[in-house]
Amino acid sequence: MLVCLATSAVAGPSETPQSSPPATLRNWSGPEKPLFLLDDLHGNPRDLRAFAGKVVLVHFFATWCEPCVSEMTSLQRLATATRGKPLVITAVDVAEVDLRVRAFFEKRPVDFAVLLDRDRAVSKSWDVTALPTTFVLDSNLTPRFFIEGDLDWSRSDVLTALESLYPAADRPQRATANRK
Repeated sequence: MLVCLATSAVAGPSETPQSSPPATLRNWSGPEKPLFLLDDLHGNPRDLRAFAGKVVLVHFFATWCEPCVSEMTSLQRLATATRGKPLVITAVDVAEVDLRVRAFFEKRPVDFAVLLDRDRAVSKSWDVTALPTTFVLDSNLTPRFFIEGDLDWSRSDVLTALESLYPAADRPQRATANRK
């Protein structure tokens, strides 16, 4: 059974609201994840191996999960902002009927691949127990970062973490002072 993570907190009348630190990518120290082949929304098989050489964001979600739905907008902004960069976003729908997922994305189109993990085989093999869950893989398809819960993918610290994984030739050059 999957759990949908909600990030809002409710404080009772006698409690003082506590601000928790914003969700952030955490370093991955677990085992490598198995490569997979899943159908996209149009029935075309998509192989994770095809993305080697780029940073790959593998985002597990479901259309019934409210934080997942709102995070799709953030992922689309990331896709737009990183167009032309060595970054691939892949959203993996977990155990929903194809028709439902297609209808969802007809209303909310995105510019990245949406794959169908119909029987949860991939999410199980990746030990996904909560939605949304996202892994960031380096150009060798090795997991480097992950997060359980939703994230604002446009935050500067998140963008810096993603850029740190770009192949050296594609990393942004930081401004340096002119020296004489």
